[in-house]
Amino acid sequence: MTTNIKRRDFLRLSAIAALEAGLFSLGVPRSAPATPVQKEGLAYLTAVEQIKYYKQGALSPVDVLKAQIERIQKYNGPLNTSGQELEDPMRFNGKVNAVAYEHFGQAMKAAGESEQRYRAGTARTLEGVTVAVKDENEVRGWRVSMGSLILKDSPLIKENAAIIDMLLSEGAVLHIQTTVPEFYIHTQTWSRLWGVTRNPWNLHYAVGGSSGGSGAALAAGFTTLATGSDMGGSIRIPASLCGLYGFKAPFGRVPTSETTFETLGPLARTFEDMALMQNAVAGPHPKVHAALRPKLDYPLKYESLKGVKIALDYFEDWLPEGIDASVRDSLRNAAEVLRGQGAVVEEVRLGWTNAQIFPVYMNGLLSTGIGAMLLAAEPQQELMTSYARQALKSARNGGPEAMAAADELAAGLHRHLQQEVFGKGCRALLMPTLATPYFPADNDPTKDALTINGKPVKGPGYILTYIWNLLSRYPVVDVPVGVAPNNIPMGMQVVGNTFDDLAAFRVAAGYARTGLRLYHGDLFPDYRDKA
Repeated sequence: MTTNIKRRDFLRLSAIAALEAGLFSLGVPRSAPATPVQKEGLAYLTAVEQIKYYKQGALSPVDVLKAQIERIQKYNGPLNTSGQELEDPMRFNGKVNAVAYEHFGQAMKAAGESEQRYRAGTARTLEGVTVAVKDENEVRGWRVSMGSLILKDSPLIKENAAIIDMLLSEGAVLHIQTTVPEFYIHTQTWSRLWGVTRNPWNLHYAVGGSSGGSGAALAAGFTTLATGSDMGGSIRIPASLCGLYGFKAPFGRVPTSETTFETLGPLARTFEDMALMQNAVAGPHPKVHAALRPKLDYPLKYESLKGVKIALDYFEDWLPEGIDASVRDSLRNAAEVLRGQGAVVEEVRLGWTNAQIFPVYMNGLLSTGIGAMLLAAEPQQELMTSYARQALKSARNGGPEAMAAADELAAGLHRHLQQEVFGKGCRALLMPTLATPYFPADNDPTKDALTINGKPVKGPGYILTYIWNLLSRYPVVDVPVGVAPNNIPMGMQVVGNTFDDLAAFRVAAGYARTGLRLYHGDLFPDYRDKA
């Protein structure tokens, strides 16, 4: 039967069969119970694993793309192909709902071309690896809706964004656009155009925002890598809630925009995949003025943490209600993992509070193009979500005085941080990403309060990420360090000194070596729906 099949194709087909049977070395013992890796293994292969198999001729990018498309068709739910407002955008249909637009035909052609490049020996860094694109990054011929009914019929994009140029130049395969909250201004992902995006770890709960669709797509095995953007935590919040690694680069490291609060960056299921993608998107680009030179290279492997001094702040002063016990426990356990590698982890207490920082940060943010965008949409505010209308009201508080106050606060926080952490020899600061993992997927911040330690909390005080958008020159890696009783993952922020990305990466890599490893063994999403 095999005499008419090329040897390379025979090996590839045999490898696929072995992967799907759980026979390859994916860290799952033959005697272990069936997991998604064994049942639908190709979709969850890491980028590093895929590239190794592609180079060996044991696997094709077409095979992985097909496996991920099958999962999208099984778990995502129907797309809103009409482009009109959903009749009931908050309705629960038991699906993830992370995909705004699909581009399977275009992606399949690209995957086939990548297969040919591997055969020819001309493969690039991300050759054949699928990347989900947040409904924000412009791709020529695609439409960007910003999650808004106002932009549902926006013109097709004529020119790629810088980050898309960089991904395509490294051989990435772009197959889906992922859902976002309207205008990217909610920490959870739902809109009147795309409905509610739900967490594959527990469909009752949220995926975070604004890169929530990207986070959910990774968790569900719809993609291998994903783009995110971060102007208040929009990479790190989904990374935390979906059990991913995410990187908020310092301003200018990834060519993004001229707004200092904002950066683009990678989301991935493993540290090495995150570093691989960051290498592809870092560096100068002629389309973006604020792009740092020279390009910084990110190793996939890092030296020991022995003797490295690290600060840990549980941020228990952040809210009067404190932080959830499961969040604190996950950080304490993460610190022990790092101590087990020889790091010197010392507790600090900066004493920063949400009440002190958030109003100044938000008024500063809304003094940028974000506020201008909201004000431009004001004539059509009847089409907006409740949270977008609320942000529109806040946008009127922006202006030169608000930006000056934000700059003054940032300078003061920077001095304090240097005195208490980095000036005392610490290479990184560890802190929570969120005060709680209990976010209902359809949370409406204009009326719904969350509960932390039995007390209601309204507003966005439960996020501890936006500090580092105000202090935008600090790099932050989000690392998955626990799973809460509701089966939702929890993340830890690893903050490096200004522009010292590799210090944060070194600590994150150290944790990844021996710490919690999700998407491995039995630790996969199970699509439960329990409050």
